Amino acid sequence: MKNRIPRGSLLPLLFFALLAPGAAFASDHLDAPSIMLDGRMDINDIYIFQSTDAPDSTAMIMTVNPLAGILSPSTFSTVTAYNFDIDRNGDAVPDLTLIVRFGPLDRKTGQQQVTVRYKFGTSTVLAGNGLTGQDISLRGGGRLRADLFDDPFFFDLLGFHDGFQFTGMDFFEGFNVSGIVIEMPRTRVAGVNNISLAGRTTVNGFQKDRVGRPAINTVLIPSSMKDMFNMSTPDRDFVNYGMTVRDKIAALSGDPDYAAALTMVLLPDVLTFDQSSSAGFLNGRKLDDDVIDAELGLLTKGALTTDLVDGNDRMFTSQFPFLAPPH
Repeated sequence: MKNRIPRGSLLPLLFFALLAPGAAFASDHLDAPSIMLDGRMDINDIYIFQSTDAPDSTAMIMTVNPLAGILSPSTFSTVTAYNFDIDRNGDAVPDLTLIVRFGPLDRKTGQQQVTVRYKFGTSTVLAGNGLTGQDISLRGGGRLRADLFDDPFFFDLLGFHDGFQFTGMDFFEGFNVSGIVIEMPRTRVAGVNNISLAGRTTVNGFQKDRVGRPAINTVLIPSSMKDMFNMSTPDRDFVNYGMTVRDKIAALSGDPDYAAALTMVLLPDVLTFDQSSSAGFLNGRKLDDDVIDAELGLLTKGALTTDLVDGNDRMFTSQFPFLAPPH
């Protein structure tokens, strides 16, 4: 049973744990100064896994807007493009991008118009459109839903800041996020099994945030480089950040050789995924994967292996859209 945070003490804890510069080991929530201006362009997490309700399909999820309704409005930005970048040949450059955009909020219905496009190279085609809170059929097969959901990330963030004195208190219990869920036939995602996924937000063509594996920017990139990291591309990660990441892992693990080898696994910052495998992290990322336990063990070379939080505060579903309903 997880411990609970008293609601009356919540707001001061939010600012301490999430808004202090460089403080958060919170997957990718509020990971850099510039995206704190509007959480709706801030990607929290991305996921990719074998769909549990359509065996020949791949599920992809992007959550944005940390603490939706508290730090930012509980809607999607109308000026932000939400991009799912899929690489099919291992060069960390997208071969297919799904671009999702939103229209203004309809005050009467509480919904936003959703437009989805496929981008292949320089060509872009309409893939589907509809409304938030509804399933949207995609061209070539598949579906998308964008809505408010429970935050699927779970972690004892306060214990982390208290010198790794973990108590099993899930800091993210009771919080909501805006989520985009896509389910597509594997053959439509790629004609090969081994692919990678990265999430990216752009505003007026300028990249604001990007995410691959959880906590890469928050943990391994220094505060002075976090905005630059978010505005760069995964294919340049080894050149731009390889030594920085290696040195940080060496400090955490105490083993420079181990750090060098692990850096080769964690960079470029994309989620690698075998579409034919139902395994989870580091093969893609499933919603119930305890990525914090996995990364604590990896980064410290086994010195730390758990934060004592072993699951989300709400049950995920085996049916599309997979995420738990909002609080």
